[in-house]
This record gives sequence, C-alpha cells and structure tokens, in this order.
Amino acid sequence: KDHYKKVADYMKDEFLNMKGLKGIIVGGPGITVTDFLNKEYITGDVEKKIIGRKDLSYTGMFGLQELLDKSDDILAAESIADEKKIMQRFFELLATKPGMVSYGKDEVMKNLNMGAIDILLLSEDLDDKALDEFEEIAEKLGTQMKIISVETREGAQLKEMGKIVAINRYDLEK
Repeated sequence: KDHYKKVADYMKDEFLNMKGLKGIIVGGPGITVTDFLNKEYITGDVEKKIIGRKDLSYTGMFGLQELLDKSDDILAAESIADEKKIMQRFFELLATKPGMVSYGKDEVMKNLNMGAIDILLLSEDLDDKALDEFEEIAEKLGTQMKIISVETREGAQLKEMGKIVAINRYDLEK
C-alpha cells in the first residue's frame, strides 16, 4: 500500500504539471494494475488522464518496452483522434471563415513563405520531395506541421483536396 501511495503521489507531482501530456498508459501485472487503479490511490485529476491500461509480463526496461509494444492500439487511436480534430477544425473554418484557411500547393506555399500559416496539414500520400520542401520552410518560420493519415474520412478528403491545406494565423481575406 505504501508503494502504491508513493507511485500515486509521484504521478500527481509529475503528470499534472507536464506540458503537452496527452494521456497516461498504466502497465504492470494485471492484478497489480487493477489493485492500483481501483483502490483510489490516484487523484481524480490524474485518473482523467489515463487513456489505457496494459497487462505486462516484465518489469524495468523490458517492461517499459513491452508496454510500448502493447500500446500501439491506444497510441494509434490517440493520433487518429488528434488528426480528425485538426481536420474538422480546418473544414469548419473553410465553411465559416474561408480567409482563415489555405488549400492547394501554390496558395499554401505562397502563404507559408509569407509566414501567414499557423498549421500546415499534409497528406501522408504526398511525395517525399514536396513533403521535404514544405517541412524545411515550415521549420524556418515556426509553422506547425502535421502529417495526416488517409485512413480516416477527413484524411481521404484532404487527399482529394490536393493533399496540402493549412490553417492560417490570421484572416487573409481582410
């Protein structure tokens, strides 16, 4: 019980203040994870951040590697959810504030070079040469870049729109 309390306190101290934390995956021998999570050792704020739990056979570095290997499904789902959310934001802006988005290779490249793009959204189907070209400019200008999978409906729509779209930093129609 003392060990569980220490781990819970450590989680609270480390994870509640961690910038960019998207979620926590708890792993260990099945009964241990169940006992830890069901006995109210962790606070509600930490519990809200738990996105998955995995039964493990190992501890230490082998256990950490096993946790990573077994968490592909959870991590993929989180990544897809993020992609869907950003693409939905793009489509919402396209419908309501078209000056806040750019699409098509030439328009996006022009606006990117002006420093007007906040988030660059590129299809994973984009050829490597174009991907590298956009990435190089985006890095120089502090533009976020996201590669979008074609596995989702939104990713397929991006592919149909020319594989290159962006959310602008400000309204370019004004």
